[in-house]
Amino acid sequence: MPKNRKEAGYKEGVVSVIVNLSLFILKYVLGITYNSVAVIADAIHTLSDALTSGVVVLSFWIAYKPADKEHPFGHGRAEHVGSIIIGTLLFVAGYELLLTSFNKLMMRESLTFNLGLVAVMFLSATIKEVLTRWSLRLGHQYGADILVSDAWHHRTDAVASLLVGLGVVVGEKLWWVDGVLGLGVSFLIIYIAFKLVVTTSKEFLGHSPSPTLENDVRKVISSISEKVSDVHHMHIHKYGEHVEVTLHIRLPPNTPLSEAHRIATQIEKELKDRYSWEVTVHVEPAESKAS
Repeated sequence: MPKNRKEAGYKEGVVSVIVNLSLFILKYVLGITYNSVAVIADAIHTLSDALTSGVVVLSFWIAYKPADKEHPFGHGRAEHVGSIIIGTLLFVAGYELLLTSFNKLMMRESLTFNLGLVAVMFLSATIKEVLTRWSLRLGHQYGADILVSDAWHHRTDAVASLLVGLGVVVGEKLWWVDGVLGLGVSFLIIYIAFKLVVTTSKEFLGHSPSPTLENDVRKVISSISEKVSDVHHMHIHKYGEHVEVTLHIRLPPNTPLSEAHRIATQIEKELKDRYSWEVTVHVEPAESKAS
């Protein structure tokens, strides 16, 4: 297993590129050999997966560049940009599958049975599903949306290969199976792509915490000082692995400046130790209506 988040990103990307290029060569050669347009098209789709995995590697390379004058919080949001790119490509893949499936139904297209094609398609689907689950696990373990996006791109290829294989097996008797299943899967892929882009965009733009997280933070702050009468305007800004959090607290107006500073500093330290956040606390007098 990777030792850290950066290594996880590089490993997932590099392994995915190698696997996809290998499967592309195998399927393309087989498609040319047996003159199968469906297999050649599936090979091209696998090649596109290699390109999206290349985006993962590039995004992590940029994301872990050190902070500079123009980017004081680092380059971590390159991950979010990469995730949006992959999500968009996933949407395109789903749309292409939708059109292909619809055309198959309209043309009543079927595939001729060939054991070699079936074996390669099912092998490809199995390998890509294993790659999908590995990428999903890494993405959830390290909180990397871009790896989750790449995982779903792997799954679209796995499903596409499975459908081609299924079409070869039953195509001559049940010509409509491939097209109908393809339509169903394409709608699922488009939905997932939309959800990934929307979720990543929220992280990219910054957002308020969930009610559960906000309540947990309030409990932590209350345990530090009973003088804190209110916690508000809490915002989370993610830059890849680096997270900046800002929040406001209210203290009694007669609280000495040194004590207010001590409380704010203690809150920042406790939240950093607990959540690995960089926290900035703004202090207001309790009767203030400032926003």
